[in-house]
Amino acid sequence: MFRRRRGLPPLPDLSDPAVLKLTHQILARPEFAAAAEANRTTDWERAIADWILKLQFLRDSNPILYWIIFAAVIAVAIALFAHIAWTVWIATHTPAPRGRPASRAASPDLALEAARLAADGFYLEAAHRLMLASFRTLGERSVIELRPDRSNRWIRAALHKSALGAELAADLDHLVERTERRWFGDRENDPAIYTQWCAAFERLSSAAR
Repeated sequence: MFRRRRGLPPLPDLSDPAVLKLTHQILARPEFAAAAEANRTTDWERAIADWILKLQFLRDSNPILYWIIFAAVIAVAIALFAHIAWTVWIATHTPAPRGRPASRAASPDLALEAARLAADGFYLEAAHRLMLASFRTLGERSVIELRPDRSNRWIRAALHKSALGAELAADLDHLVERTERRWFGDRENDPAIYTQWCAAFERLSSAAR
């Protein structure tokens, strides 16, 4: 028999329980945490594998039920792929919606609003609506070039340079000036100014054609 030399460390315990315990201690270290998380992500794969094994067992024990389940799974898969293909086809072949062009029907009828206001006795508001309707007519028929940054004073000056007759341009200039003075001033509700705007708007509509 060999005698144990003095000063040498004892041999480690290599029994199965000791090795298993040491393995758990090593895997519990932080550097092995990522590997443990990666193994957890495959749980659903194990579940699918278990389900396939159960189907395989069902194939041997109950073939009719097995083929019914198998046919149902295939049908669901085909329907899913068909739906995806149809959705992709619709998305790639449907034309983009076209924007609707601005139309006069979508804009408020200022002349009609003016008539309603006048019927209710709001003559100054009705005259103001007809003034705006006149500006719209001048812009739509390219008598003058309207822009949001252009004031009523600019419009009055542009009327005299336009293709309108001198008399009509002067009447519109005078009416715009009177309407502005009353609208921002004493707010006198005189029916005469609405009557004058009605006549001027009718003349403008005929002349701008």
